[in-house]
Amino acid sequence: MKTFLLPDLGEGLTDSEIVAWKVAEGDTVELNQPLADIETAKAVVELPSPYEGVIAKLHAGEGETVDVGAPLIDFDLGDDDGAAPAAGMTAAGMTDAAATTDAVATTDAPGPVGEEPDVVSAPASAPETNVAAQAEAVAADDKPEKISVLVGSVTVHGGKPTRSKRTWDVEPFERAALEHTQRRGPNRAMPPVRKLAKDRGIDLQSVRPSGADGLVTRADVEGAGTASAASAASALAAPASTREKVTGLRKHTAAAMTKSALTVPHAATFHQVDVTETLALAKSGDASFLALASRAILLAAKRWPEVTASFHADTNELERFAHVNLGIAVSTDRGLVVASVDQAETMDAAQLTAQIKDRAVRAREGKLSMEELTSSNITISNVGVFGVDGGIPILNPGESAIIALGAIRKLPWNHQGEIVLRDVCTVTVSFDHRVLDGREAAGFLADIAAVLERPALALAR
Repeated sequence: MKTFLLPDLGEGLTDSEIVAWKVAEGDTVELNQPLADIETAKAVVELPSPYEGVIAKLHAGEGETVDVGAPLIDFDLGDDDGAAPAAGMTAAGMTDAAATTDAVATTDAPGPVGEEPDVVSAPASAPETNVAAQAEAVAADDKPEKISVLVGSVTVHGGKPTRSKRTWDVEPFERAALEHTQRRGPNRAMPPVRKLAKDRGIDLQSVRPSGADGLVTRADVEGAGTASAASAASALAAPASTREKVTGLRKHTAAAMTKSALTVPHAATFHQVDVTETLALAKSGDASFLALASRAILLAAKRWPEVTASFHADTNELERFAHVNLGIAVSTDRGLVVASVDQAETMDAAQLTAQIKDRAVRAREGKLSMEELTSSNITISNVGVFGVDGGIPILNPGESAIIALGAIRKLPWNHQGEIVLRDVCTVTVSFDHRVLDGREAAGFLADIAAVLERPALALAR
């Protein structure tokens, strides 16, 4: 008999949740046969069998959280010792079954990203956006591609935002009473009936009359009282609130977001940018708006390399990287994931468009590798897909900057000496003040804006 302990999956986690068992007690399994889907902070990974033998006991049920190093499975190996598990078995020996993170969650990235910002033809007043309609399907080939990637949550969508018409459903009884009141005026009742209604706290005008000429009877009042009592009893019986245990990705996201917010001195700067020409270029070419915005960020990062550095508080060291691994926040069914496009500075806008789309699709399918979920050193978050003008995102742990794109709106703008309507987007840079000062952050943001205003620069390698 061999007892298999839950291994360290390579993320420094102390526990993991059993998402689904793929075997049952009594099953005969082969070496490396998938045993279960295990949820970590970054992904759902497939746990392979370290032995050949029979499953004698499963120590946890689906949905339970197991500590690293705790018994997970008992194997009956018979006369054979089976195959000894590789020492220190970690995530490297597993396949990423369902990589999904709150992008923000595991990586602590706030807000959505990856999705193309919506163009809202409205002034700076409240956005007239229907989020559900916004998050429908990827835009047609001749339109800027919209890839859902932001906090929280919408999927890919296209088309112009619309406002849903509100309707109120009036119950037949209420409608009849309303029509009666409008036809006949206030309800009438004999004095004893009025006193009964008053004693029971019943509004006479809310009672549907059944008497001759619309007269409210004693039975009408008693019936209304019974209905009111039943309604009150039902309301009292209904729970005032609900609570549910936070597990899996959401639990890890909460921990990561809290750690980032409490241990990193966040600061932010924002700027309204005329993106009319960038949007037109996206509509007419092979590159999405998000890819062109990413190119602007990558070009600016060349001049301000500190934005991709990482501050190590334990050693008081600043780590710089040779390449820009651009994190794209992707909304999935399980939460927000930050999927990395590694060495993004080597790609042109068309290549970035393809890579961003690939990450978004595979993130929703749960096919991203652990490396793709953990290698980013700067992140872009597209909150504009929700029709909001901007936001201040929380940094992904280990990163020094995150960029948020707001919704694109038609606004009066001073263009070439005239006030005209232009497409304007609010761009926000949230940064680690231990790594960047206001000068560096503002310079980085100004360079992003300069490229978005003159998008031909974004096509340069």
